[in-house]
Amino acid sequence: MKKPVLLFAISLFVTSSFAQKPITFIPFELFGDHIIIKVSIDDSEPLDFIFDTGAGLTVLDEDIIKKLGLSGQKIEIEDSDMDWQLIKHNKMEINNFLMERNIKVYSTDFDHLEISLGMDIDGIVGNDLLKHHAIYTDFDRMQIDIYKLGQGPKNGDAIPFTFDTSIPVVKGNVVLNNGEPHDGTFYFMTGAGTTLDFNAPYAEEWDIIHKTGKHYSYLAKGLSKVETPHYEGHVISFSFGNQTIEDLPIGISTATGGIQASKNVSGIIGSQIIRMYNFTIDYKAKMIYLVKDEVYDANFNTNCSGFDVQLAKDKETVLIHEVFENSPASEAGIKINDELLKINGRTMAEVNLPNIKKLLKQEGEKVDLMIKQDGEEKLVTLELRSLID
Repeated sequence: MKKPVLLFAISLFVTSSFAQKPITFIPFELFGDHIIIKVSIDDSEPLDFIFDTGAGLTVLDEDIIKKLGLSGQKIEIEDSDMDWQLIKHNKMEINNFLMERNIKVYSTDFDHLEISLGMDIDGIVGNDLLKHHAIYTDFDRMQIDIYKLGQGPKNGDAIPFTFDTSIPVVKGNVVLNNGEPHDGTFYFMTGAGTTLDFNAPYAEEWDIIHKTGKHYSYLAKGLSKVETPHYEGHVISFSFGNQTIEDLPIGISTATGGIQASKNVSGIIGSQIIRMYNFTIDYKAKMIYLVKDEVYDANFNTNCSGFDVQLAKDKETVLIHEVFENSPASEAGIKINDELLKINGRTMAEVNLPNIKKLLKQEGEKVDLMIKQDGEEKLVTLELRSLID
């Protein structure tokens, strides 16, 4: 039996707009860089799903499968180091909107993803919604409107796309720090919490790491449990469609598996760029339409502290997961597995992981940390500075 594959994260300018009425709408919330929608499986209570245009499979956390009393059979997923099941179910609803019945739903363990994101995630959905409906994602209203395929607003920058393993791919051009221009193709992925990432084969071919100026590295993982070095640098500009973003912080993957190891595509346009636009995506027409939203002019900030955090296995304690060399954190003596107790006087019960990370990106500011190191509490003040300038 053929194994399912794990799929996870010439422009035209159009001024006309169709006035079709949406079939329904889905309110959503943002948790950090991720769109969270409510989904029900077989009349369950609403569950928290990440909406990811890069998700080729609909996936549930195995803890939810047990809670709902669903059953399944073990399967193998190509290029995955995790245990998977194909779940028996009847229907899936989003905000009481019944999607096509008998959508294949898979399950696996989300624990490692949840401690990295800082919240419990019940599932991930993308392609199973998009292949049946056009959608308009409006960040200004925090709402996704669902249309019949071929319909929906067609305002703004019209960008054609192709597919690679069911993920939309658009053309783009990047100018590296040494002035080299490079054409490429990029996944359009709302579930990827990045600006622009280069896939490992493309980065190796063009020696991207050494052409993006000063950079730092850390360990990164997605749905897989495997962590691989990931580099952060910046480029002079990135263009796609009629859009050009200058002085852009970017990521560089060294992954050996998953989509970031793909030789077919140069990299990923992630949620930090996509967040700047209200967008329509229509699989029938193979078009994406972008309209700048209210945060379009926001700056792209990067880690200025030199450390990263994640939850402990109890999903309550906040731990220092990594400390970068030659950074404010390393200079202050912060160590991996130190516990973060307070940031600027606020306890971990008062601030979530995305907000902690946001506070650590304020270049030129000072941040006060209360940490527990070797059993003793310690107050540390960091002067935040860019690690890639």
